[in-house]
Amino acid sequence: MPRGTLGGMRATIDDYMRHLDGALIGPGRLKQDMLTEARHGLVDAVEGYREAGLPESEAERQAVAEFGTVVELAPAYQAELAMGAARQLALRLALVPVLLSQFAQLMWWRAPWTASGPFPPDAYVFASDVQDHLGYVVALMALSAYGLMMWSARRRGPVRRGLAKAVGVGAFALVAVNSAGGFVLYVWSVVLWNAALTWPPMLLGGGAIMVAYWWLGRSAATCVAAARLA
Repeated sequence: MPRGTLGGMRATIDDYMRHLDGALIGPGRLKQDMLTEARHGLVDAVEGYREAGLPESEAERQAVAEFGTVVELAPAYQAELAMGAARQLALRLALVPVLLSQFAQLMWWRAPWTASGPFPPDAYVFASDVQDHLGYVVALMALSAYGLMMWSARRRGPVRRGLAKAVGVGAFALVAVNSAGGFVLYVWSVVLWNAALTWPPMLLGGGAIMVAYWWLGRSAATCVAAARLA
């Protein structure tokens, strides 16, 4: 095939792919994989029609007609992106909060006030225990949601869309509760032990936890946005 012909074909495909890309919302890597697969399918189809003797313009028209318009394809692609976003989010929720619960213990490692500072009140101890165990509750809920999504993998329509949206909204709520609880405990710790305000493990750990919750919140936002368009 002449170089100019192939370049023109790819320019037409690039335009089609830009429209498809703009019509979809979802996790970046999954979306890119889907778009790459679609592009390869179009290129192969056009080249096949060209080898069969069709002129370039007709080969492109036939390939796109066979592949489907963006309006026709976008709903199916978006549904897959929504479920992919929900599965990805569920796996992150099953892992990250548990790791953060363990990581939070290191913030107190060899803290000077644990030996010489005042003993915390019962309310603080209770809130701290709840916060520590909340990560495991979130992980269990996330694994349950992931299993439900795998069970409904062959279903279509509002069932899958509703499930993906529920995972995203639920993740927002859980991230908000965990973040608020962690912030309250951090401030309470500083009030009880002034040294906590400058203790390096507390500062580094608090920053890392904030970044982790921001990451989870961003994933939840992507999941909700993808489900709304599905």
